[in-house]
Amino acid sequence: MKGYRGYKIDTDTSTALLTTAETKTFLKVDVSDDDTLIDNLITAATLSCEEYTNRFFMQRTLLQYSPNWKGIKNLFKSPVGSVTHIKYYDNSDSLQTLSTDIYSLNNVLMPSKIELKDSQDFPSVADRWDAIEVKYVVGESATADVPQAIKEAVLLTVGHWYQNRQSVVTGTQVNEVPMTSKYLLDQYKIQVVR
Repeated sequence: MKGYRGYKIDTDTSTALLTTAETKTFLKVDVSDDDTLIDNLITAATLSCEEYTNRFFMQRTLLQYSPNWKGIKNLFKSPVGSVTHIKYYDNSDSLQTLSTDIYSLNNVLMPSKIELKDSQDFPSVADRWDAIEVKYVVGESATADVPQAIKEAVLLTVGHWYQNRQSVVTGTQVNEVPMTSKYLLDQYKIQVVR
């Protein structure tokens, strides 16, 4: 089986990248009427900036699937803190856990990579789309560890969307990350071959 690779969030973050208060200060809003809107914009802007950079800013646990070992060489999101496990379906279609003696995580590179240790080989796998599952932790555990430029990009995106609430404004597109945010995020963008 070829081609299919994907991931899903196993455990989502419960920590927002920005607080309502700091975002309201940035927006120069001193009333609480729009607090729910601002919180929703923080979430949407964070997700958009994460998608643009191929990162998750705050800690999550992901499950990445592939039909073959080549498909897990590059992990989709960064920064990767640790690999919880790599499971695979063997030729008998029985679920196995890959020994940590066989592989290592290279999380210095971005995207992070699963690499074979010296003199090791990956075992054969069953012919199925989910033959291999990698469970890994990605993102920072504290907002203080997220670079300030990323936070500023999210704030700029929130500010742009807050000021331009209509789906279409003549002469501009407001449904994507603004150019100033992209400029800040480009230095953190990770190219992942899918």
